[in-house]
Amino acid sequence: MFEQRVADIEALAKEQGLDFFPTSYEVVPQDIMTEVAAYGLPTRARHWSYGKVYQSQRLYGTMGLSKIYEIVLNNDPSMAFLLDTNPDIANLLVAAHVIGHVDFFKNNVMFANTNRNMINDAVSHATRIDNYIERYGLETVEHLMDIGFALDRHIDPHLGLIRAPYPERRVVEKEHLAQPYDDLFGGEPTPSVTYEVEGDRFPPHPESDLLWFLATYARLEPWQRDVLQIIREESYYFYPQFLTKIMNEGWASYWHAELFHQYQGVQPDEMLEFARLHASVVNPGARYSVNPYYLGYTLLVDIEKRWDDLHAKGESPITGREKLFEVRRTEDDISFLRNYLTTDLVEKLELFSYGNRDSDAKRPQSMQSQDIVITSRERDNVVEALISARYNYGVPFIRVADVVKNELYLDHVNRDASFLDRNYANQTLAYVAELWQHPVHLKTGDEKGQEVFLMVEP
Repeated sequence: MFEQRVADIEALAKEQGLDFFPTSYEVVPQDIMTEVAAYGLPTRARHWSYGKVYQSQRLYGTMGLSKIYEIVLNNDPSMAFLLDTNPDIANLLVAAHVIGHVDFFKNNVMFANTNRNMINDAVSHATRIDNYIERYGLETVEHLMDIGFALDRHIDPHLGLIRAPYPERRVVEKEHLAQPYDDLFGGEPTPSVTYEVEGDRFPPHPESDLLWFLATYARLEPWQRDVLQIIREESYYFYPQFLTKIMNEGWASYWHAELFHQYQGVQPDEMLEFARLHASVVNPGARYSVNPYYLGYTLLVDIEKRWDDLHAKGESPITGREKLFEVRRTEDDISFLRNYLTTDLVEKLELFSYGNRDSDAKRPQSMQSQDIVITSRERDNVVEALISARYNYGVPFIRVADVVKNELYLDHVNRDASFLDRNYANQTLAYVAELWQHPVHLKTGDEKGQEVFLMVEP
């Protein structure tokens, strides 16, 4: 009965224009659901940090503070996990929600180059790391993984997962093409051939992908290089999910609501339960945060209404529904909020940005009060506050600037906008120095915005 209803929902979704990978549904107990949520994949290389997340999520679930209704994986075919303690109507809602996610995975531009076979590849990664653990010991391998996870968000999505090493140093002959009026500049005629050195600087440009740089150029054993490459590959897999959290959850919430409203196989008492569950999914959120399901869903409903009105007036060639599919295909959270969170919505949703009092800003951090005040209700300030954590995978923008006499020089690019916690910064620099086997320098800023330099030796 449940399987048939899911098939009916999938058929209805295709009629509405959704295009998703084939999806298998596994109904599992709470422990399995929590374990998959902690690991991020059904099978993944073991590490103590996953156990920490598992225990935290299990505790919150036991106390009734949170509940995981579903997990769906970006894969082809896709895989979704449903909770065995949910009533059928809840799991039917979740299945409709999953369809929205899988359609988003398949069609959003940010997921275009993702690994659609990561479920199987992660098993291969786990097997290789298990072999390294047997050979070199758990403590040694886990310590290297600690270093990798400390740097796993310092990647460069613009350059991609697969990269060639920097070009080697070489002298290149370049022909000079004669230009009109060359004889008017400098007296002596310009030689027709010049010689330039390529690869003279290392790195040849500021490098943002710290994991790639260290895995490629640090003096590592082959197994160490492989572990870092595994961590980097999985980080690239999860990056689009981080960058589209609001859109992805909003799209899935929009479609579970839309499909249920059109599905004829729901009884009146089930529709009441659906309404209760839907309201709990798209609630506004906690005191100092916004529920991404709520924000994404609200924006999509607003976009559809506005473009339907424009289309009815002859001011838009596409309908609201057509606009939604365009947004789903082309946007990420940053552009989504900047382009479609209007001033009217900011006022309607009573959104604001907040922070410490202005009088505290100039005081040392240890002396600042804990008073939180509203800093702005202006639309642009609210948008920037919402998307600030979306930049650069949510971590400070650190680049490899130079290597001089084997010493590594890093630059904290956005130091005016973010202050590095010294304990975390020094520990991470110590990790980098351990891999690089030479001193590592970091140019950053202090609480007052003054330039400071940190240095750690291996």
